[in-house]
Amino acid sequence: MFLEHREKEENKRQATAGYDLTDAYAQISYCLPGEPCPKTISLQADQEQYLIPALLGRYTDQDLWVYGPKAQAAAATGEVFLADGLLTKAAHQEMVEVGGQNYSSVALLSLFLKRTMSLLAPIVRPERLQALVFSVPEVSVPILSAVTDAVGMLGLKNASLFLIGRAESFFYYNICQPEELWKQDVLLCDFSGTFLHTLLFTANRKTSPVACFVEEADWKEVAAGREDLDQCFLETMKALIGDRNVSCVYLIGEGFLGEWYQESLRFLCQERRVFLGNNLYSKGACYAARQRMTPGSVSEGYVFLGKDMLKANISLYVEKRGQDSCQPLLDAGTNWYDAKAEIDFLLEEENRFSLRITPLNGGEIRDVEIALTGLPQRPARTTRIHLQIDMADLTTLRLNMEDFGFGEFFPATHQFWEKTISIGEKEKETAPTTSTTASAAMQLSVSE
Repeated sequence: MFLEHREKEENKRQATAGYDLTDAYAQISYCLPGEPCPKTISLQADQEQYLIPALLGRYTDQDLWVYGPKAQAAAATGEVFLADGLLTKAAHQEMVEVGGQNYSSVALLSLFLKRTMSLLAPIVRPERLQALVFSVPEVSVPILSAVTDAVGMLGLKNASLFLIGRAESFFYYNICQPEELWKQDVLLCDFSGTFLHTLLFTANRKTSPVACFVEEADWKEVAAGREDLDQCFLETMKALIGDRNVSCVYLIGEGFLGEWYQESLRFLCQERRVFLGNNLYSKGACYAARQRMTPGSVSEGYVFLGKDMLKANISLYVEKRGQDSCQPLLDAGTNWYDAKAEIDFLLEEENRFSLRITPLNGGEIRDVEIALTGLPQRPARTTRIHLQIDMADLTTLRLNMEDFGFGEFFPATHQFWEKTISIGEKEKETAPTTSTTASAAMQLSVSE
């Protein structure tokens, strides 16, 4: 749908997009204001050609670049030098040789993103996006850095940018579907590679918010080219589903082209809804963008506890109106590399304060006391501490504290402490150490 009227121009600012990116393909979905479901960009207007080959090609006789299917076709005839594996190479910060010349892998990734994002321009200009969420097979620090740097070259100054894993895309896709489809477990069978990869969505409805999980597994025995592939797939599905109540199954990937899985399909369709397609991840990323910009009852009632997610709520003990209470700092379900907070508070009689760690995955609640040594003697509630908190990795909480004093009565010393706390299964903490510099959590953000 095109927004052609001038009075609707401002509404375009509320558009969101999801971009699924791997070394093999890219895919873009978008959602305009007022539309209930995302739509996916197709390379052919009259076809569902959603997959864009993640390729760049530089012509052999001129400094001209093409991407996607044009690069693929030109490489087959020897017209271009091909650059592939763009995401992995950018994550490794490699220099890439193309036709005898070296190029930054991050710059090549940025060029590919720019060319593919141009497909969205006739519908909504990228600079008018409210939010853009990238979905990748697995989030890591090098991937985060590569995508951050590549997107930073695009000049998307207005959009809020996020990076999530495909498991989280699957989560957002599920919770935005009619509830009857995910009232029980949901199975995703991804056959886009040479073997089967599955994602199993489950929800613990006894918690508030409802804790949701996605269990991933590789089934290398279910490999393309096997003569008994249907039987092998059937046995794998029976073993995986077992006694589980699975209400819905999604089959995605080029491996499901054709009709080779008829026996397996008959089993899967027994009291289950089964869907075939290949644009679930980008739609899930688009749903994630919309939920993050305009949180509703759906996203507020559910929390995804993926392998890259903080598994516990972190709060600070404070006194409000004469009563002890907990001030939330970090929320479970936040990507560990996005989890960060800052707060100022007053110390009580002793130079110490406490954090409460509340796991949502079955662990025990525990309180951690932090003592700040070396502070001058002051009356209660006359020492203001500035606390910065983030995650060094998935299970390590990092605290930076600074003495701000109490105005002219008790001048600040600006003494600085650092401390790390393990919030994993093993309780291993470090004593606060004095330092003059603070380290910042990585973000997927673009600044001028």
